[in-house]
Amino acid sequence: MARVLFVLAAIGVTVYAAIDCLQSSDDDIRTLPKPLWLLLIVALPLLGGMIWILFGRQSSPGNQPPRRLRSTGPDDDPDFLRNLDVRKPRPDDKDK
Repeated sequence: MARVLFVLAAIGVTVYAAIDCLQSSDDDIRTLPKPLWLLLIVALPLLGGMIWILFGRQSSPGNQPPRRLRSTGPDDDPDFLRNLDVRKPRPDDKDK
């Protein structure tokens, strides 16, 4: 069973790395030209794919996951605090 999982992992990593290498532009690839990367990925199935994932492609800001902004309450917003006096109902306004 362990061999089957190892073979499936090797196939998965190899296929992923080969497709990722083929779809990458030449500007995003580091150290080697694209044909040599493909040869390395196919010649060394698991190791070549892992080397591609770690060293072959250039990490760009677009690949980073989006940062989640922390929600803030209205009492942390300076504009809201400045406008509180304007929004606050005055007791003498009810008589009018």
